[in-house]
Amino acid sequence: MATYLEVITAQSNSLQSELALAEIKTSQLIAAVELYRALGGGVVEL
Repeated sequence: MATYLEVITAQSNSLQSELALAEIKTSQLIAAVELYRALGGGVVEL
């Protein structure tokens, strides 16, 4: 049986991993937008 401290530590580790994943996904999306712009996307000329 796990102690309370072990459970809290595991939850903390899980939340830290979820935060890191969110940061990675954000970086991926930013990189995709930058690539799109670098290839000339998003520019509207009239």
